[in-house]
Amino acid sequence: MMKSYYSIIRFVNNPLSKENLAIGMILISGNEVYYKFSKEKIALSHKINNSNSKLLDYTIKKISDFIDFQLKEEVSLFSKDVSVNLEYLNRLSIYNNGFIQFDNPSVLHMSINSSSFNDFFKKYIELNLKPQKKQIVDKAFNRTIKKVFFDPLKDVIDLNYKVKKEQIPNLFFDYTLDGIGVNGSVYSVKSIDLNSEKPIDIIRREISDLESLNYRLDLFSKEYSLDEDNANHYLVIDPYKGSKSSYHKLYEILMEQKEGDYPYSIIDTNYLPTVTSKIKNSESITKFSDFIESMN
Repeated sequence: MMKSYYSIIRFVNNPLSKENLAIGMILISGNEVYYKFSKEKIALSHKINNSNSKLLDYTIKKISDFIDFQLKEEVSLFSKDVSVNLEYLNRLSIYNNGFIQFDNPSVLHMSINSSSFNDFFKKYIELNLKPQKKQIVDKAFNRTIKKVFFDPLKDVIDLNYKVKKEQIPNLFFDYTLDGIGVNGSVYSVKSIDLNSEKPIDIIRREISDLESLNYRLDLFSKEYSLDEDNANHYLVIDPYKGSKSSYHKLYEILMEQKEGDYPYSIIDTNYLPTVTSKIKNSESITKFSDFIESMN
């Protein structure tokens, strides 16, 4: 039975701990020499030790040239002497330069061809990462917000407006609202899409910051003789349709609040057109940015 010999080629990131990554393989079967390097593993090696990336690429090229232009020819001449083939793999240790190393040759009691070598390489060397399924994001919420809020109120109030901390006394952060305007009192709208499955901590932070912002908007209204008691702040959230309990729990907590518990009213997208009409039909409605400018 014909024997085949192979050696694993490794990138050694830390010689002291012997931390390494198998990046390639060379195999001799009869008078055939097969070798291959994993592009994915080499790219990973670059990330692990970027300072040696150019030297790694150079060394891989030198090894490839040696195999293609010398080793393959010599193996072909002495293919019947398996001990010589084994010695060739042992000789490759001369390329052991600290971060590229060859394992001692191992034996396979079988003949290998190009197809079986590729299968062997794929199984033991390649990363074999399973492609991640692309997450399908439901954009119905955003489409509705655009249709029933952004489009009708274009040029009426500020849309997608970042309230800056220097505009509002004691506000310590910038915050982006879907819309904000002034008509004797301040109107503000913020939508949060639970079904986009944005990280729950970020959503909690957005809601917490919204509370703080609205309290300060009311204080701002009082300072500038606006009617803070009739300020209209809205948080637009639709029911969560997914399977994560943390999102369901957050939605339940928001729905359990009583009128006056928070400085905003919670509505869903079904009620949002009513708010849009209320803002649009208000007399003397103006953009918040114009009101700020008039105060300066």
